Amino acid sequence: MGFKCQRWTLANLLPVFFVFWIIGSIWGLYVTLHLMYLLQIWRPAQPGVKLEFSESMWQRGVLETCISQFLTLMLAICFWMAISTDPGSVPEDSEWMPGRRSDARDEDYATHTRTSEVKHTGAPRYCKWCECYKPDRCHHCRVCRSCILRMDHHCPWIANCVGFRNHKYFLLLVFYSLSCCVFISCTMTESLHRVLFEETTFPRRFLVVFGVTLSVMMGVLLMLFFMLHIWLVWRATTTIEFCEKAYKRAGADSGTVSLYDTTPYENIKAVLGHNPLFWLVPCAGPEGDGLQFATNDGDDKSSSKSDVGDGRSGSSRSASCSSVPSSAVARPKANSGNSEASGIPPEVTGQGRD
Repeated sequence: MGFKCQRWTLANLLPVFFVFWIIGSIWGLYVTLHLMYLLQIWRPAQPGVKLEFSESMWQRGVLETCISQFLTLMLAICFWMAISTDPGSVPEDSEWMPGRRSDARDEDYATHTRTSEVKHTGAPRYCKWCECYKPDRCHHCRVCRSCILRMDHHCPWIANCVGFRNHKYFLLLVFYSLSCCVFISCTMTESLHRVLFEETTFPRRFLVVFGVTLSVMMGVLLMLFFMLHIWLVWRATTTIEFCEKAYKRAGADSGTVSLYDTTPYENIKAVLGHNPLFWLVPCAGPEGDGLQFATNDGDDKSSSKSDVGDGRSGSSRSASCSSVPSSAVARPKANSGNSEASGIPPEVTGQGRD
């Protein structure tokens, strides 16, 4: 599991409860103040006005009810899946954990040849907290106290890390939340116009204005957040890689091309899954084990590998592997000091977040 500590503390529960309150408030106000009025289940009496059944209003109410409740259901499912799904952690086997090895030199070499991101010395990245080697795009989360596979970021709103196995559910959660806010904001303007220009009670007028304002505010925030994450997925970049500029192309002093950026279609499949028919459904996640990823230098890492930090690739990297001394690939010491400063991002060298 991703969590190696007590997960449900008060500090972790409060953001989740706040999200529940936001969702429940918008949904409750929309149902009671808008849908029930359109369905003519409950309409406040107006002095001097005779209430009559309207067929067109009822049909519009049924349509808006079906759409809004479907979006809310998908939101709830994605919210639960994002919270409950393990984002993925480093396998507890001898290949990644030196403490379980009998022949450290041979196993270290096997691990080294499976990763593209290595230290500038050529040694695999090592996490001193988890006491394991880190696969490509893996980072240590100090909240979960675990190394998360293809970690995007730690999200307090779901009390979980967004990683390889739940990245799709998190993205769909943002998408359906945005869809709900946009749909509610657009359709509830009818009720807003009614309470502003017709005679009604103050509590009802206040609650309608509050519901529309809350949905619009959340919609704007979610729109910006969703656009950012779509852009990151399109570029095959995680939030951590973007913020720490660990997405430099191997051997380049500066750049904006991710090592894992192949084609937009393949980049999207790496997050939402291989079947486009299930991209918007909270199932059928990405294939693979989260330990290896295709790069733009080749079809997969077994055919073309890049050494982040010194620009070596292919046969030159293989040659350098055999020349790495045993001290460089042996189990790192937890109290070892920082290495010399270099132009390599800390997440690539493994010296920044460990």
